[in-house]
Amino acid sequence: MRLLYQSSMLFLLLFSGLVVKAQDIHLSHIHASPTVLNPSLNGLFTGDTRLIANARTQWTGITNGYKTVVASVDRKLFTMNNSDLVGGGLQLYTDVAGDLGFRTSSAGLSLSMLKSLDGSGSNYVSFGIQNSFVTNSVDYTKIIANDSEPIVDAGTNDQIFYWDINAGLSWFYALDRDNSFYVGGSLFHINQPKVGFFQRNSFINGEKLYRRWLIHGGGDFRVGKRSYLKPSFIFQDQGPHREITLGSFWKFKTLKSHRTKSPSSIHFGAWVRWHADVDLVGTDAVVAAIRADYNQTYFTFTFDLNISSLTKVSYGRGGPELSIVHILENKRQRKPAKVRCPDF
Repeated sequence: MRLLYQSSMLFLLLFSGLVVKAQDIHLSHIHASPTVLNPSLNGLFTGDTRLIANARTQWTGITNGYKTVVASVDRKLFTMNNSDLVGGGLQLYTDVAGDLGFRTSSAGLSLSMLKSLDGSGSNYVSFGIQNSFVTNSVDYTKIIANDSEPIVDAGTNDQIFYWDINAGLSWFYALDRDNSFYVGGSLFHINQPKVGFFQRNSFINGEKLYRRWLIHGGGDFRVGKRSYLKPSFIFQDQGPHREITLGSFWKFKTLKSHRTKSPSSIHFGAWVRWHADVDLVGTDAVVAAIRADYNQTYFTFTFDLNISSLTKVSYGRGGPELSIVHILENKRQRKPAKVRCPDF
């Protein structure tokens, strides 16, 4: 979660013993980052293989802000009992923050199990687990100080590595072909890796990474002949920080033509993000979004409009985010189990 005072994170990092208490990556667009939200959503889509790319910048007008890039691929691996599914995925991301180039990079493998509750493909529960290899690094050469004494001791680590375990559970239900809903929960940093740049006696002198709880949900409901509402929400809790995001897409579906494999559609949406910390509660931003679906490819652009007290220096510019999702289908494969997957 990204909170208002995180722009000072690197200053606190350097002058509190170089202990890492960094927060997780932050993406505003809920629908274009399902596997970032919950490992159980790997393989939970209509199709065989899903490719996702997200790029985001935030608060670049305040120092160097944040720059985040996420790429993932997930697919249905095989079916069991003609209705249950096993999915898997690979997720890569890198996040760079602040003037010292504090970088977090991760490579994670996920495995998910989708269990049918009704045998018709309309009611599923899924469980997923993700194992990630993570690295943090910082560039001490970018430190500018007037003090003749070195701020960082010679030989201090500028890069650390650790193993991270995440898991999630979700449930979705299709009321009919036009209406469905889903809800899920996930827990990140289950093993609470100990992270820090100082070492003593070959052991990291750091602190355990805060566990992050996340609850999310949404739906796809037909409200007109070709129009739909797609509400969604996220609640996150990590250490002393909490965040709530709530809003909806309005989707208009065009008529199917001979040029497209499926109906195209255009989406317009808005979400409001609140934060609730130990000593700071308020509204962080309004997230505006536009999305276009064409031939199993979904293009989404979002922009955070900062409405917190930080507007004095951000001038309301939170940050843009671009997302691309592409679905592949292999018609030569044996027909998989029928699943009415939610349309994120």
